Amino acid sequence: MPDLIIKSMVVLFGCLIGSFLNVCIYRMPRSGKVAPEDFLKISGSKEHSDKLWEDLISSGYIDEDGYVEKKFKKLRKKNQLAKFELAGAYAKSKKQIFRILDKSCELSIDKPKRSFCPNCQKQVLWYDNIPLLSYLALGGKCRFCKKPIPFRYFFVEFLTASLLLVVYSFFGLSVQFFTYGVLTCALIVSTFIDFDFFIIPDEITLGGLIVGIVLSGIFPQLHGASSWLDSLIKSGLGILAGGGSIYLIGQFGEIIFKKESMGGGDVEFLAMIGSVLGWQMALLIFFLAPFFGAGVGIFARLTKGAEIIPYGPYLSLATFIVILWGNNILKFLFYF
Repeated sequence: MPDLIIKSMVVLFGCLIGSFLNVCIYRMPRSGKVAPEDFLKISGSKEHSDKLWEDLISSGYIDEDGYVEKKFKKLRKKNQLAKFELAGAYAKSKKQIFRILDKSCELSIDKPKRSFCPNCQKQVLWYDNIPLLSYLALGGKCRFCKKPIPFRYFFVEFLTASLLLVVYSFFGLSVQFFTYGVLTCALIVSTFIDFDFFIIPDEITLGGLIVGIVLSGIFPQLHGASSWLDSLIKSGLGILAGGGSIYLIGQFGEIIFKKESMGGGDVEFLAMIGSVLGWQMALLIFFLAPFFGAGVGIFARLTKGAEIIPYGPYLSLATFIVILWGNNILKFLFYF
């Protein structure tokens, strides 16, 4: 098959995959989560809303981040509103509160099935959901409510197609292309979620880590290994080197600054990356990422007074560079 046709297919599928990544970016951090603002209409004031929030936490229906707990999910399964107990101040509103929590449980990657406008909640028509083209045709606005559609949706589709094309250009149709393509998609999702929420979902980190181990066992060539056992050992070392390096620097930073300096999600994230790329590449990423994050961190500190920045995006950038040029960088370093 001519290379031009393959590249065209990579771009086409990259746009389609990018559309799905947009769904992941929006829904993953919101799945099973409720915001305090959702209770303002019921409570009447921010103060009462905060009290309701604390009551829901103390009752075991949500955690401190607003994620719905198992206690409520058990009531939800059989719609046991009668057993939904809160303080007397909210007894009259418990039906509305139950519905808010119930609705938060419905959002996931596969529910609802169809895409919807975050502003008016109306389903997006199929011909308004064509990657890149629909955004341009609609002028970046929802067909129904006319409110702007974030440019990020267009950008993620374009970025995914472009990066997958770059990965193909380096590795051709190979095991490495498909594996690194999947990893690249995980990097994209993690980057945008971390920017918005300062978290990297377990579905990406822990789920990706399992996938990385499995792929390492099936395809030893990912680690340049001669057997599946040798490949699994190298994958395990990658997990230890990636997760361990971030964990240790986080502990060191906590001692120096007397507060948490590295999130647990970052530890799991680099461990997941190490399961695919091995220990040498994981350590290389560990040392490269600060060069990208430091400048941004200093700028954010000086201009906005920000004390923390999301670190996942810089791990992602370093990882993509290492996927493409990691071996060359190591050869250069060892040469000197």
